[in-house]
Amino acid sequence: MTEDDPQQPGPPDSPDSPDHFLHELTCLSDAVLFKATVQSLHTGRLTPLIKEELRCRIQSRRLSEGKDELRVQFESPSRLEPRPEEIEKLNRRREQNRRAAQKFRRKKKERGKLLTEESQRLEGDNDCLRSEISKLNKERDELLQILSEHVQLCHSHQDSGCLQPPP
Repeated sequence: MTEDDPQQPGPPDSPDSPDHFLHELTCLSDAVLFKATVQSLHTGRLTPLIKEELRCRIQSRRLSEGKDELRVQFESPSRLEPRPEEIEKLNRRREQNRRAAQKFRRKKKERGKLLTEESQRLEGDNDCLRSEISKLNKERDELLQILSEHVQLCHSHQDSGCLQPPP
């Protein structure tokens, strides 16, 4: 087992090589730090490492001040299961929407009823007006007929030299 033997696992030659970095990763004793490092490598973001570093600094300060170790877990909320306050908000919104829809349907129904009544009233008025128009047209035709007869009668009397109309 020598470092020159390529088949034997051992520490890599250069501290800058990727193999050296992976070797040091496997030597990490803190599983949480190891997990954060792997997550950072996979996502390409430093956020998990920064969070873990802050956690370690806070813990070391607390321990140096004689305080108990603080146990904090960073769990991101699940996107699949909404929180109870979100569920309550969603239920309130659904209930509000349900009431608004009922109100809208009720108003729509009332408006339809009013429009139907108005339409029936207007149709009745229209029928009355048409009958009055018909009556007035008939009366006009009768008056025109009387006038026509009168004009013919007056012309015939004027032609005969009679100045007085017949009784």
